[in-house]
Amino acid sequence: MSILIKKISCCFAVLSFFSISVHAEEMDHSQHGSNHDMSEHSGHDTAASSMHIHHEHGAGGFMFEYKFMRMNMKGLLNGTDSISSESISGALMNMNGPTRAGTSDYMMSPTKMTMDMHMFMMMYGIDDKISIMGMLHYLNNEMDMVMHMQMSNGMPIGDMFGSMDTSGMGDSRIDVMYQVNDELVTSLGWSIPTGSINEEITMRMNGTNLNTGGAMSTVNGPIQAPYAMQLGSGTYDLVPAVTYNKGLGAWNVGGQATYILRIGENDNNYTLGDQVEVTAWGTYSVNPSFTLSSRINILDWGKIDGQDPDINPMMAPTSDPDASGGTRVDLLLGVSGHSNKYHMLSAEIGIPIHQDLNGPQLETDVLYGISYQYIYSK
Repeated sequence: MSILIKKISCCFAVLSFFSISVHAEEMDHSQHGSNHDMSEHSGHDTAASSMHIHHEHGAGGFMFEYKFMRMNMKGLLNGTDSISSESISGALMNMNGPTRAGTSDYMMSPTKMTMDMHMFMMMYGIDDKISIMGMLHYLNNEMDMVMHMQMSNGMPIGDMFGSMDTSGMGDSRIDVMYQVNDELVTSLGWSIPTGSINEEITMRMNGTNLNTGGAMSTVNGPIQAPYAMQLGSGTYDLVPAVTYNKGLGAWNVGGQATYILRIGENDNNYTLGDQVEVTAWGTYSVNPSFTLSSRINILDWGKIDGQDPDINPMMAPTSDPDASGGTRVDLLLGVSGHSNKYHMLSAEIGIPIHQDLNGPQLETDVLYGISYQYIYSK
């Protein structure tokens, strides 16, 4: 599936470049990284993605949008198969690095993660064909970990639990949109690496020794946070996109393809994988003030290329570049309400209907989004 998606998206990207373009506005219908990877992150990729319907406001028109998106992850997938944390964690660690105990690959395993993104966007219509847009992001990441302690012969000692969190500004974007006709918009964006790739965490793990009944605890850090907990890509990236949108009375149908092309290597010796996102939607206007929407979103992101020398790949799957990348298909339902011609409030909820991850990786559980828009047209 991912090869076909990439071929389709590359064709759309070529159309975008030949049409002049640059990315656009966001009339809601949102999930990344990220390399999170939100993010993609993600991404983080990230990642919950944020897919947007692009349209033109005309010369002198502008729009402000605030959007909040949350992605909850729980449990582990390797490919399409669910796996347990016990099957991958429990490797031993010494001063020279980890050694394997039994079949365990990592010292620790993630159990769940919450990724929140606050997005602030402003768009302005330069003329009736071209608009320019800027976006800022603020991220909050929280991850729970488990360490299945065992002796060198593989006998269990007990489980230790801990958590980590990072927060701060994410990468920023400057985009331009070109309105080809009433139904087709092309765009090209430039992602600016304002998000940190040097976030550090302190791991405090606590548990009970099964053999003695005594308390166990350890503190490790500060250490470089795993890739999924970093706030940015560290690279300047191109983001071509093309959008088709057609009104059919009370109905509206359309589709969009976006490609994130990573350029170069960041200062920590790695590059996040390229990302393809394709979505198709349908909306129905119940009345002039209330709209229902549904969409299918396909997200495909590549593995991390390279390795941060300060991140131990044996610490956890989230620290391993080989345990990154994959494909996810989401089904999302939304509603939006309009208050006069200037204000719109939208909400969306989605669940994955297919996930195929280069695991072990955390499995996405549910996606939420809510946004407010102020729209002004001359």
